[in-house]
Amino acid sequence: MKTAILIHAHTDAHLLNRLVQRLQHPRADIYINLDAKTDILPFKEAVSGAIFLKKRVNVVWGRFSQVEQMLNSFSEVAQQGIEYSHILFISGQDYPVKPMGQIIDVLLQNRDKSYIDYHLLGNDDWSKNVKKRYQYWHFLPETDVRNNNFIRKILVKAGFKRRYPIRPVYYGACWMCLNMQAVEYILSYIEQNADFVRFNRYVGCADELFFQTILVNSPLRNSLSNNIHRYIDWSDKGKRPKTLTLDDLDNIKASDAWFARKVDTDVSASLLDELDKGGLL
Repeated sequence: MKTAILIHAHTDAHLLNRLVQRLQHPRADIYINLDAKTDILPFKEAVSGAIFLKKRVNVVWGRFSQVEQMLNSFSEVAQQGIEYSHILFISGQDYPVKPMGQIIDVLLQNRDKSYIDYHLLGNDDWSKNVKKRYQYWHFLPETDVRNNNFIRKILVKAGFKRRYPIRPVYYGACWMCLNMQAVEYILSYIEQNADFVRFNRYVGCADELFFQTILVNSPLRNSLSNNIHRYIDWSDKGKRPKTLTLDDLDNIKASDAWFARKVDTDVSASLLDELDKGGLL
């Protein structure tokens, strides 16, 4: 049995190839889904040892296209006809901080477990911010009357709020590692619940609600480990993850992370060199 490593990328073919080379392992297959707005030819020329997926999407941050790309990737990997334990989903700016053999051993020994970040939506300040993503429509076509500022004000004054179609609602990071039972459950769920998909097309950052809410409310709940084993520095008050440097190495070592996010070819060069020395044991 193998693990499928799925990378979503949109930039920096040199870094992507470096990442793919570090991910190489006899018990892993590596798949790349490149943003459709990016010219794929330079990436195919630069990157070896990975399979480029065909179901590409023009991804726009915050829009449903992020969910659509993930669903396309999960579906295409699942259709390969290969027995995988998990789909380990990372970005082109993640980098392993543990030896790949060690990560894959953990996954193969825990085939019944999925690793996903999830939090119950409550009444704290961050939850209130997340609720705003679905209570009113986002990213509607310009011709839609609900885009009219006057109509929006009426809706707000009337107290109208959209209700998320599955309750309770959970949110979390989109980077996850799902066993194949969880992947198949998600793909089956969306086939049977077109209204849920339709609702999420007009949710802001739906990728941080969609998968968590499906899985935590599913019969697979007890198989979910609420730990994605990533080292991410959110010191910028949650706006965006810090680009990591060699100064972060000690903190990475002290964590239980499998991957560090996010890295950059230039800014993170010295850190990548240290991680390339074999991973942190």
